[in-house]
Amino acid sequence: VKMEGGDEQMDSVNLKRFLIETRRQLCAAHCSIAELYLTDLCEEPDAESSCEAALESALALDEVSSADVVSTAHGNNDGENKMGPPPPDALQTMANFRLSQSRVPEALECILKAYDRMMVGCEAMSALVGLGSDGSGKIDDVELESKSRELVDVDAASSLPEYNFRCQTAKIMLECASLLENDSSDANDTINQCAESAIQVLGSLIAQNDEVIEVWYLLGCAFMACTPPNPESAHYYWENA
Repeated sequence: VKMEGGDEQMDSVNLKRFLIETRRQLCAAHCSIAELYLTDLCEEPDAESSCEAALESALALDEVSSADVVSTAHGNNDGENKMGPPPPDALQTMANFRLSQSRVPEALECILKAYDRMMVGCEAMSALVGLGSDGSGKIDDVELESKSRELVDVDAASSLPEYNFRCQTAKIMLECASLLENDSSDANDTINQCAESAIQVLGSLIAQNDEVIEVWYLLGCAFMACTPPNPESAHYYWENA
């Protein structure tokens, strides 16, 4: 029996989704191996090279998955079946690894790329506790576009990485900011970008659970890491921790 065109197209989309999900699972497995070499197996003679090899494999799969998501989105007009960007696990684990090697610029590049994948959701949740960023600062006076943006924000917030993962994201950002030399305007801008991004991530955590003392403390640290520092906001979060 010959399949109709619509069924063939649906099978093709389902196959792509299956391949994307499989690559994501393989990527997560490589990240888990890398985490072992960063922790329990860190004393092994080949720990560093094995960790790097696992992460290179994870990032290769991550890159293919990203391209597949774009391809699937272009070929599928059904919003309910669209897949979001790949999880930021590989990028964040690589950032942690580069920090362990004192390769701060490379760690910074990775963690900011990881944040890009959760930025919309983090800002949406941060806005609930008064810490959201409005991006350009412009108010869109087109109601339809505003409603569409709200739907995107809700979807992005619901697909954010787990709580502890985002907490680690903020810690890596703040560590990168503390290790950068603020001896130029470009460096100051980068430090500020790290601090402000960390504030958005931590704001999403406060919105999810405001009873974790560490998150309040880290928010204070993030405000002090800004250029210039914001001691008033920092002390507010430290005092409420």
